[in-house]
Amino acid sequence: MASISSDFDDPFRTSSAIPSIVESATVNTTSPPSSQSTSSASTDTDETPNRSKLSRPTLMSRKSSGTNVIPREAPTEAPPQEFPPDDARAMSPRRSSEETDKMLVSARLSIERRAQDMQSGLEAIATQIETVSRNCESLDRQNQALQDAIGDMTRSLSRESLNSKKK
Repeated sequence: MASISSDFDDPFRTSSAIPSIVESATVNTTSPPSSQSTSSASTDTDETPNRSKLSRPTLMSRKSSGTNVIPREAPTEAPPQEFPPDDARAMSPRRSSEETDKMLVSARLSIERRAQDMQSGLEAIATQIETVSRNCESLDRQNQALQDAIGDMTRSLSRESLNSKKK
């Protein structure tokens, strides 16, 4: 048991069966192959700086794509082009500014006419609502008068029946 726990006590021990990344990545590129036959003490001192520093791959350099700045004097729209009559671009349904202005005026007029029609319809509905509400009030008054008349008749009949029973 003591031997197992001693294995886990030192997580940085160097006698591990699995090599660490630093050990596997260490390559001695500074000394030529003939210098490897020198003493082991000199190779240990040469390898320690390499273990602490891993090399990274170099970044690719990119070329500049140029500036996207447009000078103020540059035209904002492309100049209109003339196309031959058989070209598909000439046959596209593009409209001139005069045509769009005419369409705008006609659309505005039709919208105004429709708005006026809707307003007149709304006014007609409002007057009809007023008429119906007046008729409803009149019918309510007539209904109340009829209820009063029926109540008076019922009372008079009940008095007569009571008087006839008393006699």
